Amino acid sequence: MNKKLIALLSCSFMLTACSSANDNTDISTILTENGTYPIVKEGSELVIDVFAPLRGGISTYDPTENTLSARFAEETGITFNYQEVPGADRQIKLNTLMTSSSYPDVILEHYWSPSEQLLYAEQGIIIPLNDLIEEYGPNIKKALDAKPLVKQNVTMLDGNIYSLPTIGTAMHMSSAYKMWINEKWLENLGLKMPQTIDEYTDILRAFKKQDANGNGDPNDEIPLTGSLNGWNTAAHYFLLNSFTYYSNQSKFMYVDNGELIYSRTTEGFKEGVKYLNSLYEEGLLDELYFTQNSQQLQQIGNNPGDNILGSSTGGSIASFLTIGDSDRWLDYAALAPLEGPDGTRNAILYPDYGNMVLSISESCESPEAVIRAWDLMFTGKDNDLFQHNLEGELGIDYIAANEGDLNVIGEPAKFIRVTNNTEKGGRYWNQLGPWFRPDDQELQFKSEPDDIEVVLYNETNDKYVPYQPDPSLLVPPLGFDTEESRELIDIEQVLNTYFDQVFAEFVTGKLDIDENWDSYLAELNNIGLARYLEIYQQQYNETTK
Repeated sequence: MNKKLIALLSCSFMLTACSSANDNTDISTILTENGTYPIVKEGSELVIDVFAPLRGGISTYDPTENTLSARFAEETGITFNYQEVPGADRQIKLNTLMTSSSYPDVILEHYWSPSEQLLYAEQGIIIPLNDLIEEYGPNIKKALDAKPLVKQNVTMLDGNIYSLPTIGTAMHMSSAYKMWINEKWLENLGLKMPQTIDEYTDILRAFKKQDANGNGDPNDEIPLTGSLNGWNTAAHYFLLNSFTYYSNQSKFMYVDNGELIYSRTTEGFKEGVKYLNSLYEEGLLDELYFTQNSQQLQQIGNNPGDNILGSSTGGSIASFLTIGDSDRWLDYAALAPLEGPDGTRNAILYPDYGNMVLSISESCESPEAVIRAWDLMFTGKDNDLFQHNLEGELGIDYIAANEGDLNVIGEPAKFIRVTNNTEKGGRYWNQLGPWFRPDDQELQFKSEPDDIEVVLYNETNDKYVPYQPDPSLLVPPLGFDTEESRELIDIEQVLNTYFDQVFAEFVTGKLDIDENWDSYLAELNNIGLARYLEIYQQQYNETTK
């Protein structure tokens, strides 16, 4: 029994066909003229199966419960079957899916590297999108042409595009590794916002010893904590940038006069680790830092009764406490990158290379309909589907601004946000899939002092942008052939496993970094670091020549 007939006979969500038409139907005959909507002619049906991990705060994409899903189906005329998986299970489910022999028509939220895309393309699992974009995606094409860095990144070594990206980013995402410090505690103790690593250390000591929360218990404060698995909650990323440039965006490499340097082997990194160890030895860095998960970090931030948290990193304050349950989050302000002993002071920079999030599998019988559908997410209009995806429903989650309402830079605002992300329920997708975000997205909204989006914008613009490095320091996303990719993956997995173990031992003092530095470097090279850098250097030279 073939796939299309199965789709006719079954009501279950299956990872199979792209149409419920009968075996002899030419799909193109049920589609409207290119450029018109809906895409499917009245009285016809087109079914698209979509792998769709649930974004934060989203319980379902079912159009009977999610108003954006209902609107997307209505405007396109397509019936979308969403194969939902919890966001936390995304990678495991996706890996299982890609080793199966049956694929959904559309795969969302995959975030594949260039090498992974080429591998799946060579196996015939995903199809090239260039011609489809050219013919059926005018808004996608326009957005890519306007963002050459994204277009370069999504174009693979063979000249093909295999994934539609997100294009455009919020101001705060350009430096999404932030340290947040309890400003109320600073005021309680008569302290100023620190500018150097030494000043910050002194403040942590004061938090620990001087009853910073004022509850009479000098031992309940946690000066600094974090988690290795939350949204940018690994505090050592922020602190190491006072000693070297340290970022996972560039695979922990940076460019120095054309040469790729592995941050984890530099003297600056070594000094940074010694500093982290000093914090741990003094009890200033939480002893649970390496073992607690993001939920446990949230429990610290949301501690019932008195606030016990002095500082933590996170892409947002919401990374370590719940916004909306109380006004506690207003106690925190972003801490600008700290100047290290030799003057190093870096903000981690995340250029907009575009996140590659939608691919079409070889199983799909109407890829042109998919491109036409998601082209609606790239229009950039005030009330397009993207706006619904990001902000929720106009008239409920955001409304027209009043005369005199101003945005974050003092210009007239178009809209006012009414609800926060936890209140939108089934009225949006929370940025699922590919889309184009206009550069002035945040400037469309009224500035509210207690709006987390406004706080993130201002804190990033004022405190992080001035310390962002020149993009030439960064290693851009690079593509490799299948053989190189497999070699890199093999080395990287062992490299990171070894590093994670020894790094924790250095910081906690189980290993002395001075005594074991040479053996640490030797083991990195035994694992294959030199070969790893050689492959990257060759491709970097080829890409940037």
